[in-house]
Amino acid sequence: MKTARLLLLAAIAATTSLAASATPFNTDEARAEAAERNTAAAHAAALRRFEPIDAEVVRVTDTDSARRAAEQVNARQAHDSYLSEVVRVGTGIKAAPIKVTDTDSARAAAAQNGREQTLLADYSDYVNMQAQAAHAPSGVSKR
Repeated sequence: MKTARLLLLAAIAATTSLAASATPFNTDEARAEAAERNTAAAHAAALRRFEPIDAEVVRVTDTDSARRAAEQVNARQAHDSYLSEVVRVGTGIKAAPIKVTDTDSARAAAAQNGREQTLLADYSDYVNMQAQAAHAPSGVSKR
């Protein structure tokens, strides 16, 4: 009986230890995890077709409604611009390379290369999403 109780206490202690290690220990870790999740969600949303949150037409009657209309237009333009940049780089159209002459231009060239690599990775994700959407079942039962 005493051995069973000790085993039960050891199991509870191990479970508690695992649960404690699964949660962030401080605010910085929690913020980093939240930022990582937000970045992944933003990345996935950037490659999907744009769908405004408010599908209704905004009638501009005052300053607040003008701001909402401007936000809607800006969101669509930013999304379309990013997606066109992803497709452009993915299809082989690249910016003119930066000639390296000093450390500043070397940094700029490295940043340009990094940006192109990121856009190529996004293009790969975009192509995969398009392929999955093309092969996804339409939701119609084939009985």
